[in-house]
Amino acid sequence: MIKNNNSVNQFLTEVNNKVRLSDFIGQFVNLVERGNSFVGNCPFHNEKTPSFNVNNDKSLFYCFGCKAGGNIINFISKYKNLQFVESLIYISQYSGIPYIYNQKTSKISSEAKLLTNILCKSNTLFKELLKKETIAYKYLKKRGITDDALKIFNIGYAPDHKNLLKYLESDGFSFDEIKKTDLLIKNTKGEFFGRFSNRITFPIYNFSNDIVGFGARTIQDSKIKYINSQESLVFKKSQLLYGLKENLEHIRSEKEIFLVEGYMDVIKLYCSGIKNVVSTLGTTLSEMQLKKMWNFSDTPYICFDGDDAGQIASKKIAEKVLKFLLPGKSLKFVLIPENLDPDSFLQNKRKDDFLVLKKKAKDLSMIIWEGIENSINSDTPESIALIDNKINDIVKKIDDVKVSKEYFKFLKSQKDNFTWNRNKIKTGLKQKSYLNKIIENINEKLFLVMIIFYKDYLTDYHEEIFQIKLSNELLEKAKTEVLKNYTVESKFILEGENNYKELAPNLLSEIKELKNTHTSSLNEEEKKVFFRQILNNLRLPNLLEERKLIEKQMVESSAKVISANLLKKYNKISYEIKNIQNKSLE
Repeated sequence: MIKNNNSVNQFLTEVNNKVRLSDFIGQFVNLVERGNSFVGNCPFHNEKTPSFNVNNDKSLFYCFGCKAGGNIINFISKYKNLQFVESLIYISQYSGIPYIYNQKTSKISSEAKLLTNILCKSNTLFKELLKKETIAYKYLKKRGITDDALKIFNIGYAPDHKNLLKYLESDGFSFDEIKKTDLLIKNTKGEFFGRFSNRITFPIYNFSNDIVGFGARTIQDSKIKYINSQESLVFKKSQLLYGLKENLEHIRSEKEIFLVEGYMDVIKLYCSGIKNVVSTLGTTLSEMQLKKMWNFSDTPYICFDGDDAGQIASKKIAEKVLKFLLPGKSLKFVLIPENLDPDSFLQNKRKDDFLVLKKKAKDLSMIIWEGIENSINSDTPESIALIDNKINDIVKKIDDVKVSKEYFKFLKSQKDNFTWNRNKIKTGLKQKSYLNKIIENINEKLFLVMIIFYKDYLTDYHEEIFQIKLSNELLEKAKTEVLKNYTVESKFILEGENNYKELAPNLLSEIKELKNTHTSSLNEEEKKVFFRQILNNLRLPNLLEERKLIEKQMVESSAKVISANLLKKYNKISYEIKNIQNKSLE
């Protein structure tokens, strides 16, 4: 890594003194001089009127459209999707100005450079051998791989280790240096042999476009079809996306990206005209890989195999990315027909057929809900109540408060629909339009059911009931009317409906129907659990919003010490939120 921030600042100062920012950015963006600045179309978003501005005097760029801006490091990091140190290396190579290493990093960087040089030289041989090895070449052509794809993806064929060693040693690499790569591995007898010998090879590039490893496929009878390079100083699976280098321009222009499982999926989609595709080197998705894709597209498409393993991998990804979700950033899931992968699907299909699947892609939120829904195997109150626990578990995984709040609302809404549909099947109700009307604001209507029909709850939960504010104006008015009429002597609505004669007739009818479908079959203990869930459902969003406002007041407070009352209120609300989210069934 860089020795310290002063070293970076010193390096940046030297670069700014030597390199005009407009010249550097002009490699990638068509700039026109205008006054003391240069302008052009922003490379980070589509625009017809230039709003991208480069100022050489300040060595800064800024887009008035998408608000991207910064120095030369910020630009190349965003444009090339490089990590910080990778950006410094790129700028250093462009400017000829070295940046300061510490001794340990200098040694590591030197060794990494040696490894990538050996791998790059090996790939030169692999590419040369592919067409000479007619079996490998014919196999790829039979799979529908075009010559253009062979060239773009630099596909090759690895010889036996003796020929590879001879080739590399003739280029000046020693046997000890070659052993540092994983091109050679030892057998049980301590003898070296080629890891990729007699296999079709797929070079894997890092985000700086250096070859850091290979994937390889057998064309002979072998129990192991595909193998990858081993993790090493330069090869880190979680930091790589196969196909990003080759498909970068298409991804950038399409502003969409598909994630598939394997090399052949990427290449076959490319041959079918879908050229904005990458793959992980396995079925997991790391935070770095996810954020790399988000740099190009707000909603990447996950397109894993249609078999059980592929679907399980998709669900694992769906749950894993919850932590990193941000406003406007998500995933969609393309559903491949059962037991097919993108490659096999396109054997007898065309690009348009695949795009039809894309149009039917499911949102991440729906994948999450379906996982919850499919885990419920019973209609018992205990099983239905378990949904709330699962929703709380999901919501707690999401770091971003705004996204977490919206997921809570969405999943609660799905639960309401799910519960209603289960009860609808039981009761045999058929009036669809009427049912849909009842489902709307169902939590708030069920709240009215409980305070109208079950008088005891008005006493038992008096304080909490009077704190609830319903979002629907008509229902809030109905709640106020009910509570206004509340006395210890008040009767149930069925015993004296005139007590609530001001309620709209249609609403009164809906409330009665909900009582029949949702509460009539519950015993007293089940009703208590049910009402507690309703109160939580209605109270939690308000508490989250209230706490957010208090947090804002605390941040904006001009006082050096936050007022005791404000802090006390914040802690009280936080305790109540935690209590609701972690509430277990009694």
